[in-house]
Amino acid sequence: MKIALFVLSVLLLASARSLAESPESRAPDKSGYTLFNPVPDGLLRDLDTDRPDKSNSPHTLDAGRYQIETGLFTFTRTTASGIRTENDSWADTTLRIGLVPWAELQLEVPIYQTNRDTQLATRQTRRVSGCGDLSVILKTNFWGNDAGDTAGGMGFGVKTPTAGHQLGNGKVEGGAAFLLGLKLPGDFDLGINNGVGIRANDDECYHAEIINSISLSHEIAGPFSGYIEFFSSVPTRHSGDWEGTVDVGCLLMIGKNYQVDAGINIGVTRGADDCQPLLGFSCRF
Repeated sequence: MKIALFVLSVLLLASARSLAESPESRAPDKSGYTLFNPVPDGLLRDLDTDRPDKSNSPHTLDAGRYQIETGLFTFTRTTASGIRTENDSWADTTLRIGLVPWAELQLEVPIYQTNRDTQLATRQTRRVSGCGDLSVILKTNFWGNDAGDTAGGMGFGVKTPTAGHQLGNGKVEGGAAFLLGLKLPGDFDLGINNGVGIRANDDECYHAEIINSISLSHEIAGPFSGYIEFFSSVPTRHSGDWEGTVDVGCLLMIGKNYQVDAGINIGVTRGADDCQPLLGFSCRF
């Protein structure tokens, strides 16, 4: 309850500041730009990526622009029921395409990954490698794309069963989330995502998962910044486990269109992966 009241207070404060300053009047007019009429370099927003944290930004990519966000390498480990599961993911890539000033399309696919399941009692290991599932995401912005202390939007995604044999569950899954961004005093940035995911059960049925995240970021020195995040995914089925992680990481801007990032996600609940270190690179063109 205290956390909910704090978040509500922050929202009200940020909204009041945004309305008082009327920043939207200073936003450039980009209504005429489309996928086939790109926004010129001089009007581009600051580079804003949806990685490495799990909280997605409510800002969309400028119309007619493209952005590649790649997880150069991600390692995941978890142990449960006497089985240690490890996953190596290489070139986990998202292509973002700016459609219009308020919407973008994302195509996300792990280019190559390897899963290893080891029976701890016998030390027997089963390995599976291949390409992961393709996800298609539409992200829209409602306000604050180019100016203001607050920004809001929605993300809608569908995962298709394109993964290699035994790498995916062979099911179509999806979800939607409300995306909120706030500028706080002291040059802190707060990102909040609230949504629902539709996931497949082992028994061929589907269930909903309530997904929430909150991410706080701040500049450390010049182009170098860091973040800390809490992520939660709670299944509605009785047999499901709550997935909760605490995530920390850093980002380094290189010019206006390039970014290098690194982080680690640490599981704090039984249903979460034990740890997940990651390294990535993003570029806009």
